[in-house]
Amino acid sequence: MRTAIFADLHDNYTALTAVLDDAATHKVDRMIFLGDAGHSPRLLAALRVRKIPCVFGNWEVSGLRRWHADLATWVGAWPAVMLERSAVYCHATPDMPAALATTSATAAWMKPGASWSAIFPRLHQNMDALWNALAWMETAGVTVAFHGHTHVQMVWTWELATNQLRSFTNLSQVRLAPGTRTIIGVGSAGVPEDGPWPRYAIYDEVTATVLLRVLHDVHA
Repeated sequence: MRTAIFADLHDNYTALTAVLDDAATHKVDRMIFLGDAGHSPRLLAALRVRKIPCVFGNWEVSGLRRWHADLATWVGAWPAVMLERSAVYCHATPDMPAALATTSATAAWMKPGASWSAIFPRLHQNMDALWNALAWMETAGVTVAFHGHTHVQMVWTWELATNQLRSFTNLSQVRLAPGTRTIIGVGSAGVPEDGPWPRYAIYDEVTATVLLRVLHDVHA
């Protein structure tokens, strides 16, 4: 199973098309979107018609009431995380409160003055949230977590035997070694902060490898 994982489109339809085209050349079996589509009904419709599984981001929560009933019902049912065998997919962190299982539940919970960063931490800037995510993975028996939200492509690998945590940027491929827990920021397709090009990841479950794609022929 080869899965293309992308995030943070922020209304950039050109970036969505570029990711779809590039993923097709790599013969992926499916795609997963990690939230923050934006406010464009056209872009959301493109995700919906292709039946791409989605988890919600902070933009879906804050924008849920802006959309017509049919679209709001669909987006409102997006989950906070997708857990499959040894992998988990989320917007910011897999360590989400159980009560905030869907977009609509989170939108109902958020009150004026509530801390968005408490629910959607930026793992590259918050070491406590990063370690909490790794602890969640260990408890859940998950070896790799994919997230968006930070708008940068970044990898953390925790070696269990030595309790050593390493971070990497500018990688093109990651091998998921036994005895490790790996968190992968797939980068932003629509508004990257680590260069002007759309970024996403391709996870090959059979070979336990992840390709980190940077589309240098497209400006996001």
